[in-house]
Amino acid sequence: MEINFLAILVAAISALVVGFVWYNPKVFGTVWMKAADMTEEKMKGANMGKIFGMALVFALLLAMSMLTLTIHQFGAAGMVGGDV
Repeated sequence: MEINFLAILVAAISALVVGFVWYNPKVFGTVWMKAADMTEEKMKGANMGKIFGMALVFALLLAMSMLTLTIHQFGAAGMVGGDV
């Protein structure tokens, strides 16, 4: 199986972009802060570089594991007894 590292990187970065938009205060950020009992003071005390770095690492791992779980065009034909 050939790994397209550019596609994996784009998938991981797109997951972070969706998170940035989702937790934006103008979208759902304030609702999430109230539901999670999060305050501005708690957020200022967090190490954002570490949080975003780990989020990127886990998004990369998720994208790589989804690669192995995805049924590709040839894999789907092979599953039903067709030629690969």
